[in-house]
Amino acid sequence: MSDTTQRIVITVSPEGAVSIKTTGFTGPSCRDATKAIEKAMGVSERETLLPEFHQEQQAQRRQVRQGQ
Repeated sequence: MSDTTQRIVITVSPEGAVSIKTTGFTGPSCRDATKAIEKAMGVSERETLLPEFHQEQQAQRRQVRQGQ
C-alpha cells in the first residue's frame, strides 16, 4: 500500500446503524485506534477483518524465520 495515511471513517445510516472502517493500518493497530470510539458506541454486532489486518502478523513471522 503506497498511501500510508491512516484514516477512520464513521458512517451513520438513516436508520441509525453505525459502521467504522479503518484504512492505512496493519495488524491489530486498527483495533487500538478505534477502541475508544467503539466503547462510546456500545455493543458491537460484528467485525469484518480486511486483508491489512493480517499483513503485520505475516511480516513478523518472516522476520522471526529469517533471524533464527
